[in-house]
Amino acid sequence: MDKKVLVIDDDKELLWLFETILNQEQIETVTYQSGIPLAEIIAAAPDLVLLDVNIIGYAKSGVDICTEIKANKHLFDKPVLLVSAESNLHALARRCGADDFIAKPFNIDYLMDKVKKLLT
Repeated sequence: MDKKVLVIDDDKELLWLFETILNQEQIETVTYQSGIPLAEIIAAAPDLVLLDVNIIGYAKSGVDICTEIKANKHLFDKPVLLVSAESNLHALARRCGADDFIAKPFNIDYLMDKVKKLLT
């Protein structure tokens, strides 16, 4: 596995799904069911961050985390893919500087197309 994706989503079943489909494509995954501090994201050294917008039980939203990633000198060039059921997902992605977004529920093939595109 030569690529690593950091996945942050509060839905345990979705984390399992992300990990399963990414690993089938030989993509290493690091999953968190809660948000994590920026220092941990830097330490994880992901090639892509897959990020939910609403993270229940965490003080910051996915939009806040995305904004921090894009403002950080160690991470600003790492792509961020927002994955959410929010109705205004396009506007949220633009506001935080996300590289792309996908609405929940999603088609797995469509998700993987976006992931592969962002990892190239």
